[in-house]
Amino acid sequence: MIQTVDELLTKKIYNMKKQNITALAVVVALGCPDISNANETNISKKIENLESRIQQLEFKQSTDTNSDSKTKLGLSAFNPYISIVLNGAYRYWAHKPDEVQGFQIGEEGATPNRGFSLGESEINMGANVDDKFFANLTAAIVNEDGEDKIELEEAFVKTIGLPWGLTATAGRMKPVFGYLNEKHAHTDDFADRPLPYRIFLNNAYKDDGVQISMVLPTDFYTEIGGGIYQGNYFPAGSNDNATFGAGNAYLRFGGDITDNQSWVLGLSYLYSKSSDDGRETDNLLFFGTDNLYAASLKYTWAPTGNNRHSELTLQGEYLYRNENGKYKFGDDEPVANDNNSCGWYIQSIYKFEQNWKIGYRYSRMKTNNVPYLLENTVLNTDRHYLDTHSMMAEWNNSEFSRIRLQYNYDRISEKDNHGVVLQYTITFGAHPAHTY
Repeated sequence: MIQTVDELLTKKIYNMKKQNITALAVVVALGCPDISNANETNISKKIENLESRIQQLEFKQSTDTNSDSKTKLGLSAFNPYISIVLNGAYRYWAHKPDEVQGFQIGEEGATPNRGFSLGESEINMGANVDDKFFANLTAAIVNEDGEDKIELEEAFVKTIGLPWGLTATAGRMKPVFGYLNEKHAHTDDFADRPLPYRIFLNNAYKDDGVQISMVLPTDFYTEIGGGIYQGNYFPAGSNDNATFGAGNAYLRFGGDITDNQSWVLGLSYLYSKSSDDGRETDNLLFFGTDNLYAASLKYTWAPTGNNRHSELTLQGEYLYRNENGKYKFGDDEPVANDNNSCGWYIQSIYKFEQNWKIGYRYSRMKTNNVPYLLENTVLNTDRHYLDTHSMMAEWNNSEFSRIRLQYNYDRISEKDNHGVVLQYTITFGAHPAHTY
């Protein structure tokens, strides 16, 4: 058995002290005439102290040996880390629109049901596999059609420590697009995503594929990246037999303005296509391609220099989409449609005390006229501009618990809509830090 340096040193000290005790014991036993009674008393005390020290060393050595396996078990108990996020809410709407006029949307981008709901709670697990790879799995607990379901949100492996600032990610992931897409819903500043994300991305685009990124050696933060994906999730759809059905590319950079001010700017592109059975929502099929572009900017200012006490953030994004293909409604013949649409939002969040935040967000969408053969579908709308006002106030007891009250005024359907959301977010277990 190989001994560690600590074990060898402990053994050496133990042997040296045994020799000293033996020598002192011999001197006392022989009754050396040069040693007085007082000296004998001192020697006896020293012997007792040395014996006590040896017993302590022996005890420490035995407990260290016996606890090796316990220590290893303790470390493995935290590998992988596991965290749970409960994201429940109560929602009230003056009326619940079943659609968004002028757009084909996914199920998660629609207005949620009234009443109590668990929201999108999640289970997150991850760990450094070794010195080269990190792995992560995120499962979302959702309620669909009255049934609770567990959906696999993310399951990917990511490289660690590649040269030249390279990182490769493979598996199911939320690719980098805009500012919000890669982030989990419980980190959002509002109880719902802004209109462009709800309509263009079904809240957040996820897919199976590979993404590669590189942090460049510049004076300020600069990252470029991109990837290819299967294309089986909204806004893509039904590409099981394709080599790939989606791809992305992005550039983002940022830095500090002063000690208490920072910024980040991003440009991104997402390509997706719908083939095979098409992209289907509400008996409406789309066959074709989407080219989606985004520009995002975020500015952060901590007035006191400590963002734990107070902070002001300004954030905005502009998304533009070119949709080129054919729509098929029910049993009707497919109709060609080359459509451009855009959307944007701007928001401000102010933390005025350590535990309190308030915020306001304005979202807006614009679409063009559709061919007359599609006028009997949701794509036809009298409102070429859709918008939403959102105001929120939240109390954070800690970074692990939050209660939020939000008011929405929506103009996305035939009737104007008012809504109130009371939301709680509870996180427990080991959880990695969130990105800026």
